[in-house]
Amino acid sequence: MVLTTEMLRRQYSNYSNPLDKIKREANRGLLIRITRGLYETDKTIEPFLLAPCILSPSYISFEFALSYYGLIPERVYVITSASFGVRKNKEFSNYFGRYTFSDIPKDVFPEGLTYIGEGDCMVRFATKEKAICDSLSKWRVIKSVKELKNLLFEDKRIDEEEFKTCDFSLLVKLAGFYKKTNLDFLIKLIRKEYMHE
Repeated sequence: MVLTTEMLRRQYSNYSNPLDKIKREANRGLLIRITRGLYETDKTIEPFLLAPCILSPSYISFEFALSYYGLIPERVYVITSASFGVRKNKEFSNYFGRYTFSDIPKDVFPEGLTYIGEGDCMVRFATKEKAICDSLSKWRVIKSVKELKNLLFEDKRIDEEEFKTCDFSLLVKLAGFYKKTNLDFLIKLIRKEYMHE
């Protein structure tokens, strides 16, 4: 369970110095610091579930989501999230792992999201279509559909069979929000090779 310093101060209000009690509990490993003013009580929690506590608003996307959906073969250990209004990329490390946050356009932020988690702990997560679009918005700029295919399926090793299971209508809709060259080429690629209207 995620607890703030304020919640813990109330919990330990019968102690003469609640902050000392928090520090002792942290030293004993009963409270694990997530970031300033935030603690987790469960060492076994899935690390990605803590990402929105570190920086909000945000949702899991980019390489972590691509790996989660089996779009890339690598296991990704850095928990990558999309945010907006932060401007510079942010990185945090704690007991649970490394977390990075990278801005995407505000208009596209609420689109193409789902919720993934365990029990009561659910976090916003990019759909696989949104994770592809977010990633393409950050990767090197390409100059043709052919170059885009090389970037996706060779350089970034996106599994083409898994890619074919995407909702292409959603991909085209999402790609239109970014106003980025790579996403314009994605729309062209999908309409040319994957959408048979």
